[in-house]
Amino acid sequence: MNPSIPSPSDHCDFPNRRRLLRWMGALPLFLWLTGPLANANTNRDLVAQYPWLQAWVEQDGLDREWLNALLSPLKVDQRVIDLMNSQAEAKPYYLYRPIFINDQRIRRGRRQMRNHAPLFANVEQHYQVPARFVAALWGMESDFGDYHDGFNILRSLFTLATAYPRRASFFQSQLRHLLLLAREEGWNPATLKGSFAGAMGQCQMIPETMRRYLVDFDGDGHRDPFRSVPDVVGSIANFLQQNGWRRDGLYSLPLADDGGMESLSKQWQKQWRTIDDWRRNDLPFPPSTPQLDPNESASLIRLVHASGPGFYLVFNNFKVITNWNRSSHFAMAVGELAARIQPG
Repeated sequence: MNPSIPSPSDHCDFPNRRRLLRWMGALPLFLWLTGPLANANTNRDLVAQYPWLQAWVEQDGLDREWLNALLSPLKVDQRVIDLMNSQAEAKPYYLYRPIFINDQRIRRGRRQMRNHAPLFANVEQHYQVPARFVAALWGMESDFGDYHDGFNILRSLFTLATAYPRRASFFQSQLRHLLLLAREEGWNPATLKGSFAGAMGQCQMIPETMRRYLVDFDGDGHRDPFRSVPDVVGSIANFLQQNGWRRDGLYSLPLADDGGMESLSKQWQKQWRTIDDWRRNDLPFPPSTPQLDPNESASLIRLVHASGPGFYLVFNNFKVITNWNRSSHFAMAVGELAARIQPG
């Protein structure tokens, strides 16, 4: 799904007026970065300092002077590192859940699904993904477009690429994808705002994911995750479809606790087994359990509620959501929000 990476010369061939206007809008930035003023800001040869930057010059055709001028003024943002070490997913589920599952967000979700009913119907038909899950992800990530983190994406990713050793290689890759995405879409990378971890737009996709799954669903000739609701919800649905969403697939199933669930969850944590295998292990399915395909794969997860631990079987579509965000807390909250905002 990755779009081809254009060479710098590709931007001299303008197939339509829109691209020309977008390029002209970026012209002052280009002139600043490549003209005499660039020398005043390029105090360090970062390309020489970081070999991975040199690789981008050689492999992706990014201009060396442009990279130095763009990145040299950046300083490490300690707030970014502090936030990386204290993320909400580390909370127990009963503290994490109210952040996203609350009356205000549920009301906003229902209102957005009503206001954009034709759009959601179109997206659901096109991608074969239930609209309520698309809307729930939109709500989880940006409160339906109402919340935008104010971090400078370029500075955040540069900070994590150079001063967060535990995941430096991952964020170096995201910084590269940001610069390539900005080149492809005609964006000014120095002005983009988003989360402390580099996610952008109303769908809060990281740059690599955005390059792969962002779509022009409103058909206006460019992909806009910041202002275009059709592009946002279409891109979310595209991600889910491409990652294996099953139209009528199962999501999660709460289990009874007969006293043996703690040992079972420790024994089989993060392993995927068939329903038939789980039954052979005497998993306590509740009486109201629907008919399940014995060959359906499922995994056992444990969440901490205020009243104690809760145990759930989760299925393929739950796993697809964890491809978006690896946290089981996040995926469970998406399922709950989707159920609550479903139009009656």
